[in-house]
Amino acid sequence: MSTLEVCLVRHGQSVSNAAGVWQGQGDSPLNELGRTQVEGLRHALREQRYDLVLSSDLSRAADTAKASGVEVEHDRAWREIHVGDWEGLTMEQVVERFPEQIEALKARQSFAIGGGESWPEVFERADASLAKLRQRLPRGGRAIVFTHGGIIAALLSGLLGVRNRFPWPLGRMRNTGRTTLRFSGERVELVSHNDDTHIPAELRQKYEPRPDQVLVRLTSIAGDSELANTGTTDFNSAIKSARKTGAGGAVSVSGTSHQIANLAQQTADASVNEFQFVAPEEGRSSELLISESHRMLLDYGLPIIQI
Repeated sequence: MSTLEVCLVRHGQSVSNAAGVWQGQGDSPLNELGRTQVEGLRHALREQRYDLVLSSDLSRAADTAKASGVEVEHDRAWREIHVGDWEGLTMEQVVERFPEQIEALKARQSFAIGGGESWPEVFERADASLAKLRQRLPRGGRAIVFTHGGIIAALLSGLLGVRNRFPWPLGRMRNTGRTTLRFSGERVELVSHNDDTHIPAELRQKYEPRPDQVLVRLTSIAGDSELANTGTTDFNSAIKSARKTGAGGAVSVSGTSHQIANLAQQTADASVNEFQFVAPEEGRSSELLISESHRMLLDYGLPIIQI
């Protein structure tokens, strides 16, 4: 059976990202940090070969796509969600000007954000774009898509079957973060998520946990499935104790690749049986965010950077 690998890449940091304002289909360009991120991405991709290279036509994605070093096909269907009148506003300004929409958002109601698109409309557009991509490579191969955080989140939540849950179990995409998926028939595998290790360590976006959260850094170590079974109790105990020992901070836990993949599967709680997390290779890292109400994988299966 043929296998199709798809790498989804969020664009580099834009001027609007840095300003902390809403950007949907407005054409905010990359800023200096964004260009630095793209340069790191270019080095990471220089040995990679793809059968299809797609990009949103918005400049922040299109300029990021230049990191591929090859001709890129631009498609407006891969654009970010259209946020209408929210474009260019801070969250505080949105709350002040659109209180009824904020109440609808809190109530998990579907509405056209700022008069632009609703999430169901974005889901439909994102799903159609992915389906079209898969149809173009019926015999498998490799594709890379340079797009936006909202579109990547829409696709992942749909593949997991968790669109009715909030927050979604996979963390928000970081600028130039890469998520790699494999499709084989009905089976979907997540190889890695939110990989931004091509960016200098001091420039990578780090999550600072709130007092009610703990960040668990997971490292895969050598071990087989038998070891994973015999060591499950100790591994699970370490995860459970992390909340008490690291509230408001970060702790580190090691486990076999099978244990970490199983934990990721449990965290995602996917309603689609065909979705599986690929066991990370030895020495790969993942980050799990834990609070009293939920768990979230901030990233998964990243190479550990040697300093």
